[in-house]
Amino acid sequence: KSQLSPKTRQSPPRAARGTSPDASPVAMRLAVVDTPLAGHVPRRSAPARRRASPRGGCVPRASSADGSDLDRDGRAGSGSSSRRGVLRAASSALLLPALAPALPARADDLFCGYYVENRSVTPQWAFKTPWSEGAVDVSSATKLRDAKTFLRILGKREAAAEAGHLPVLCLHGGPGLGFKYMESCEILASETREVASYDQIGCARSSLAQAPPKGVFAPELFAAELARLREVAELDKVHVVAHGWGAMLALDHVLGPLGSGIASLTLVSCPPSYARLISDRRDALAKMPRDLAEALVDGDAGGARGANLSDAGRALYARAWQEWIVRHESARAAGACYQGLTLGGAGAGVGARRGDPPTAAGAASASAVANDMTGGMFFSVAGALADWDADAGGRLAQISSKVPATRVVRGENDALSLDAAKTLVAGMTRSDMKPRVALVEANEAGSCVFLDCGAEFLEETNAFVAKYDEVL
Repeated sequence: KSQLSPKTRQSPPRAARGTSPDASPVAMRLAVVDTPLAGHVPRRSAPARRRASPRGGCVPRASSADGSDLDRDGRAGSGSSSRRGVLRAASSALLLPALAPALPARADDLFCGYYVENRSVTPQWAFKTPWSEGAVDVSSATKLRDAKTFLRILGKREAAAEAGHLPVLCLHGGPGLGFKYMESCEILASETREVASYDQIGCARSSLAQAPPKGVFAPELFAAELARLREVAELDKVHVVAHGWGAMLALDHVLGPLGSGIASLTLVSCPPSYARLISDRRDALAKMPRDLAEALVDGDAGGARGANLSDAGRALYARAWQEWIVRHESARAAGACYQGLTLGGAGAGVGARRGDPPTAAGAASASAVANDMTGGMFFSVAGALADWDADAGGRLAQISSKVPATRVVRGENDALSLDAAKTLVAGMTRSDMKPRVALVEANEAGSCVFLDCGAEFLEETNAFVAKYDEVL
């Protein structure tokens, strides 16, 4: 194993141009704790993907932030090629009812309050960058009836192609959350890169009107959904940024038969196995005040999420859960992003605005996901993830042959231990003759490094993906 050499970078994020001169310095740092990634011979430029053609699997939700492709009645016009045709109407029968004019975004809602939290001036590109939202029919891939996955793509395809920049595809954690809490990662779009994100089926804006029979949700189902989304949205070559369970899903995808075309992989808070994750969480519990730790364990039993406790017990459980989030998930939980750290994420159903709380049906749908995948428990090994192992069958050794470059990112306050992150990296590098995997630790951050170390994480990620735009 290579010797680790810490390094600190403190440059402001490229995306956060226009920073106020009186902005307080950000007190968080990223330390690269592994050797630099090996270089690759680049091709001349990243070719533009062919223009997407309308497909019957997509229902249009809305489009461009600047309204450039909307006619005077607010309906989708002929449009320019800056927006993906795949998210437009395939036929008039698939059109949603006309949407009411959107209310102005709250200052702390844009990019989950990233610029407000960092006392920065929001740059003009944030208001002008085109975007598309839609619902992709994943019924055939997931074998779920009337299953539609909410997909959002921010950025201009032509500008990205001209700059030679591949899209970034973000995978959220959970299971049971939505993408909302990771929304600051959309800042990676800037003027010349697309960022795609989605709510996993059953969660947030991809919730199901009626939960399927118990046991349906499994890692294989979400891997099939991801492959279908990439196919429909023509995300043939992408960078992947993933968190928690999303990072586990990313590994399943990359190391599976349909995971080609990944230029780089950024895995935030990714365990070497689910059993190790639970073990580390139990170790972290032992360092909390005893009454809070006991409340979390008692309330977690049987997937009750505190419902099995007395009124006083539920109040203590709620306080203990809040303490856990601050200690190990995100001490900052910036602005409106915090809503995304609750089961169900933000919004439910295709028509929901991203700041809407989950509906009763949406919460039930997300609960079904969590119950199937984890047994509804946070501190016990159960559910479809119980036997999940990143290195099943020795597969991690293939990562460098599948992906040109990988970063494993961990916040120093994450319940997932540094030793666990090193175990994951060791599995990836055991047969690698060139250092193509880096382990990065973020100081003063929890699991959600992109919230607690937002500026540094985005700057590092922007530089990382730019380095590998032309390797495929």
